[in-house]
Amino acid sequence: MAKQTIRGMRLFNSAGDVDITSSGFKFLIDSMSFIRAKVIKQRFFEIMPGDYMPVDVGEAAWKSEIVQNLEFQEGGNFEDGFVNQGGSRIPQTSVALGQIRMPVKTWRKKCSWNIAEIAEAANVGNWDVVEGKMASLKKNWDLGIQAASFNGLNIDTSLTGLITNADVTINTTLVPKKISSMDDTEFQTFVGNVLATYALNTNYTRMFPDVFMIPAADYLGFGSAASSLYPNITKKAYLEQVFKDQAGKEIKIVPMVYCQSAYNPEGKDRYVLYRNDPETLKMSIPVDFTMNQAYTLNGFDFEQLAYGQVSGVMVSHPREMLYCDLTPTT
Repeated sequence: MAKQTIRGMRLFNSAGDVDITSSGFKFLIDSMSFIRAKVIKQRFFEIMPGDYMPVDVGEAAWKSEIVQNLEFQEGGNFEDGFVNQGGSRIPQTSVALGQIRMPVKTWRKKCSWNIAEIAEAANVGNWDVVEGKMASLKKNWDLGIQAASFNGLNIDTSLTGLITNADVTINTTLVPKKISSMDDTEFQTFVGNVLATYALNTNYTRMFPDVFMIPAADYLGFGSAASSLYPNITKKAYLEQVFKDQAGKEIKIVPMVYCQSAYNPEGKDRYVLYRNDPETLKMSIPVDFTMNQAYTLNGFDFEQLAYGQVSGVMVSHPREMLYCDLTPTT
């Protein structure tokens, strides 16, 4: 969890273990101290959600929800058209319309500073506290959007992410243990079943996915040999080749930290097969991060406010996604 600074503001960091008692711009130096000119920035786990799913920015700005119309065909069996030839009751086809809905939420946050704080920070000699606070505001948005795109948002359970959609089927048999730790027999069983399981889930309307997303820790173990029979090829390379041979195209195998049990609300290692297609799924950011002009009411205290709008990941074809939860056998 993020710790709190003495100002009550959340302090985000990559490990959650920053010692806030040593933070600030007042510290002891002596005549032999040398302060380097460059300030080292904090590191975070950062990715671009658009690399993993379609993202619309600017669509549905200042609306309260997004509605996606879905067309369904009706018409019975094809062979119905061969009966009652010449009669008055001719079989017919039709279409119906349904909808899925996703709310839109408005976000706003600010940072503040005052003249005394700027003057004190200037004594450090190489730190712009105002620039740092503005950057912190933007980073808060970026990291929040990143997490929301995969895990959804806690403020509304209908604001789901790529790996938390309630309409997507969860398979609990395909991955009984981490793929990187499977023995020869287990790995071959998995390889032989993974694409067939996905195709069956789609009712064979889509034979192959575009992406196979796996927990990052498992991905990092993919450098091991595929099997004792194939010691010169890694499990990752072997699986990629099988995918390419069967699908006739590349199916990307990608690591994802949010797929690990410790980093998602499901509390499970989750493997995801899906099509990276805007007709399958799409995230919306109706209003991108926007900063107002900094202002002051008294010439001493200043505020910088930012705002934006975000929606969840709408899955229009849930059968074209498949969650495979790691369920170790006992």
